[in-house]
Amino acid sequence: MRKLLLTTALAAAFMAPAAYADETVTIGIVTAQTGPLAAPGKFQMNGFNLAVDEINGNGGFQVGDTTYMLELKVYDTRCNAAEGASAMQRLATVDQVPIVLGELCSPVAAAEAPIAQDFQVPLVVTVPTASSLTEQGNPYFFRVNANSGQLNEALAAFVETIDSEPLSFIAWNNDTGRGGANGMRELLPEDFEFGYIGFFNVGEVDFANHITNIRNEDSKAIMLLMDEEPGALAIRQIRDAGLDAKLIGTLAMGSNRFLDRLNAEYLNGMVQYSSFPPNAPMERIKNFSDTYREKYGEESHGFAAQSYDGVFVAVEAMKAAGTTTDGAAIRDALAEISVDGVIGTISFDEKGQASPPVYITEWCEDGSRKIIAPEDLAADCGAG
Repeated sequence: MRKLLLTTALAAAFMAPAAYADETVTIGIVTAQTGPLAAPGKFQMNGFNLAVDEINGNGGFQVGDTTYMLELKVYDTRCNAAEGASAMQRLATVDQVPIVLGELCSPVAAAEAPIAQDFQVPLVVTVPTASSLTEQGNPYFFRVNANSGQLNEALAAFVETIDSEPLSFIAWNNDTGRGGANGMRELLPEDFEFGYIGFFNVGEVDFANHITNIRNEDSKAIMLLMDEEPGALAIRQIRDAGLDAKLIGTLAMGSNRFLDRLNAEYLNGMVQYSSFPPNAPMERIKNFSDTYREKYGEESHGFAAQSYDGVFVAVEAMKAAGTTTDGAAIRDALAEISVDGVIGTISFDEKGQASPPVYITEWCEDGSRKIIAPEDLAADCGAG
């Protein structure tokens, strides 16, 4: 199993002069750059661009005797399945890229995956979490980030340790939200007490009916399976309604950007699963976070870290395959490589799924976060 260590490459970012490159290789990118989910799409693109800048800034990468610079061909799918499928087909047939990275939304990734297989162009996703994506037996589909099942397992183990019954849910009315709620119900013990389970559509801003139902259930904890914008609205309305239930969120609710939407008083004591605590006292995370902040002027983001790692995974696969054009050979290399990335070691199982660490972080009274699980990586306020 071939390994690439990113720590050295990241530490040397922008320090080495660019060497002469013989050729350029183009990687395809599919993500949302406009529409209601453009904000998380920006973090994904930040990660892709940061990796490309670092690779090119260090002289490119070598496959055989040829040195390549890296370019991205980006298509805006707007989290629309039809547009994603069209973009994937264009990348495979018109642009003829050797590998595609993305996507942001699980339903769009599901529409793109069969096209990747049809044209033998590997698709490596870095954000979608729907567990079903890696259950289709598609040998050309790979996922760098943890899926909803892996995230839920970590969260369920934590929920069992706190006073959280009855547990209520407010979740997106889509595969991710419903899958998350159903997954948690399956993972927790049979005698675990659940309260209200409600779903909302993208764009909804009034959670009053959900809050009333949660109050009627006398819930001890509320799990919010949603992104930053609706999450901030829901939390504000929950707290303004006087509910003091324990709040349990997603990785989208564990960043300084989320704190900017609310304040420390609203978030104090809230927990969320995280694939990337940006202030963790680990060299690989600290190096990435420092470089990200220097380039973008803000705290780093899990979507960016996962996507940054995705670029290096693609490059390492081309190097291992000895080709920048043969999608089938690159696919075979992806199945065998192991990359020590920013989010952890990335290697794929027989379904194309990686297993990076999953963390549980908690908001502190001062507006910082701490890592509370896994126990061996626990750290005080300011680390999460």
